[in-house]
Parts: sequence; C-alpha cells; structure tokens
Amino acid sequence: MLSIVGRAAIRRLISAPSPTSSYRIVVSRLVATPLGCNRDFIRSLTGGTKKASTTTKTATKTGAKGATKTTTKATAKAKTKPTATKGRTKQSTKAKKPKSKAAAKSKSKASPKKREKKPLTPEKQAVLERKELKKTALYTEPKPLPDTPWKLFVVEQTKNKGGNPADLRSKMMQLAQDFRALPASEQQRLANTAEQNKVSNAAAYKAWVESHTPVEINSAIKARQQLKRKYNIPKSALKTIHDERLPKKPVNAFSLFTKARWASGDFSNASIIEASKQIGSEWKALADTERHAYEDLAKSAIGDYEKKVESVLHRPLYRRPSQTPESSSI
Repeated sequence: MLSIVGRAAIRRLISAPSPTSSYRIVVSRLVATPLGCNRDFIRSLTGGTKKASTTTKTATKTGAKGATKTTTKATAKAKTKPTATKGRTKQSTKAKKPKSKAAAKSKSKASPKKREKKPLTPEKQAVLERKELKKTALYTEPKPLPDTPWKLFVVEQTKNKGGNPADLRSKMMQLAQDFRALPASEQQRLANTAEQNKVSNAAAYKAWVESHTPVEINSAIKARQQLKRKYNIPKSALKTIHDERLPKKPVNAFSLFTKARWASGDFSNASIIEASKQIGSEWKALADTERHAYEDLAKSAIGDYEKKVESVLHRPLYRRPSQTPESSSI
C-alpha cells in the first residue's frame, strides 16, 4: 500500500487537469498497486522537488504543531503554578488564623491561673516550718555503738531475737539478773569492748561534725532549740551538737567570781546550795575595786569572743537591744 505522502500526491494528480484521460486511468490504477512497485514511478510523475516541498511543509506543519503544543503546555504549566502558590498561600493564611484563635483561647484560659495565691493557714505554715527546721537541724549523726558493759550485754543478748513488747519488762529484769551473775572474765571482756566502742564513737562523731561547716553546725543547734521550744521535738531531752570549732560563749563577772571561789577550796565540805548562797552574798558585799577587776576580765573575754564569731561564723556578734555586752549571744 501507498504511504500517506504518496496518497496525497496521487490525489493532487487526479484532481489536477491532465492532457488525456488515460493519464488519470494510469494514476488511479497506481493507487491499487503495491507500494514498492510504484514508488519510483510516482516520483517520476510528481518530481522530487514536490515531494521535498511537501515533506518540508508537513515537517513545518508538524513542527509548528509540536511547538504550539509545547508552548501551550508550558504556558499551561506556568499558569497552573501561580494558582498552586495562591492556593498554598490561602491555605497557609487559613491555617494561621485558627492558630491565632487557639493561642488567644489558650491565653484567655491561662489568664485565670495568674490569680493571687491564698495565704497559708497557720497549720500549714507550722508544717512547713517544722519541715524546714528538721532539715536544718541535721538529725544525721552516726548511730553510736554500745559504750557501756550493760548496753553491750543487752545488745548481744537481744540481737536478732524477736519478742512481744508486753514482755519487755520481764525480759529486762531477767537480763539484769544474768548480767550480775556473769563471771569476772566476761565482765572484763564487756568493759574492754565498751571502751573501744567509746573511742570509735568519738572518732565517728568528730568526723561527722567536721564534715559540716561551723555555720551549718551553728544553724543546726539553733534549729534544734527552736523545734524543742515551739513543737517539743523530740519529746525526749534536747540533744545538742558539740563542735570545738565554734567559739565558746564568754562568762560574766559573777561567773568568774564564782569560779574563783570554788577553786579556793573554801566550800569543799559544803553542799552546792549552801555554797551558792554564800558566794552570792559575798558578791553583793564585794568592794567596787575587786568587782571592777572581774568586770574588766569579762569585757576582755567578750572582745575575744566577738572576734572569733566574725572569723568563724563570718558575721558580726548579735546583740539584742535590751542586752548588755556581757549577755550577748551567737
């Protein structure tokens, strides 16, 4: 069969005016003949230039069509891109508006939280104060070992042995009888072990005290005193902290006079009550010159104490307005 180009050329020949009718007959027959046999013949009739012109025309037509198609596609894409960006911007603006509304709602919801807190009740204030005082009081001393033969004997006899608290009194009475019946060798062993425990306790306690600064120890002593005075904590006797680094409070003039009188030996056979009454009466009848001597010693002791407070506790000596220099405290 003929190609598309060949068919078009034959149609032109048929439609074109020819000198004879036989020419048309020949051309019409060529349409029905195979492509390979008639291709050269058609070229001889139509001429190479016409085919070239037709091919160029078709090429230009197809090229123009392709160019127009590509340009239209490009322009269509270029037109569609801005619309996409516009859609994105619209979506972004739409999306931003709910965020601003949500933020405004969250701010409006969070604003009631900024209300002023209600004042604490006295009970809650007392609870918080006890908690803070206990933290400052440093109730973390090392547990002491039994430092007497009796304590050591009780610990050894009751270690890892359960019992009813109601039977504690009877058990302690039985332990007391057993302790008295111990042989001398066993009592000596208990005494030696207790003495070693006493030395170990002193070393452990000193190491614990020195693990804290003097300021912390001083604050702990005050906190323990305040807990005992205000809340009766602990219910047993007040246990203070002994720190040799802390400056010792100076004694007043009367205390210095009392110490000198006890050291004289005049009250060795008298009771404490009788000696105290006698010393008090002597202090009242003391001459001014002798009294001033003791007062001068007390003032110098207070000056030394004030210097130690400033160097150890890093603060000046506290004095109440109604107190004299002799009665000042840490």
